Amino acid sequence: MPDPILIIMLVLVVGMFWFTGRNARKRQKEMADLRESLQPGLQVMTASGYVGTVVSVDGDLVTLESEDGARTKWVAAAIAKPYEASPAVGTVETAASPEDAPQGSATTGFVVPDNISSLITKPGDDPAAGFNDSKSTREDKTDENK
Repeated sequence: MPDPILIIMLVLVVGMFWFTGRNARKRQKEMADLRESLQPGLQVMTASGYVGTVVSVDGDLVTLESEDGARTKWVAAAIAKPYEASPAVGTVETAASPEDAPQGSATTGFVVPDNISSLITKPGDDPAAGFNDSKSTREDKTDENK
């Protein structure tokens, strides 16, 4: 009679291979469905991160157009997923009502800065922030120590 531990281990290994293969087949089917549904006007992202709008589909070749109007040809297998654009940086978000607004914010909304340069204090702008506004040099400091 075979060892029960050996049988359990074999069942676990076979189960692991079955689940792994099942997930891979599911992903392959989803990708095939995406490739079949490619049509002009659909915005997609390639596996390398290029975002463009499908202009034409010719067999296995897909022509994508970027925002600046440049057109490039891609193999359909390189299309990774449909692309949904996120809100642009610097857009104003408003609350539906004053109760929905975060505490301490204006009910008209807030502006998200598109860079951090306006948040950085430059030397000399605010001496209270710990910046030394004087034009002293190393020699001046050594003279004070004498």
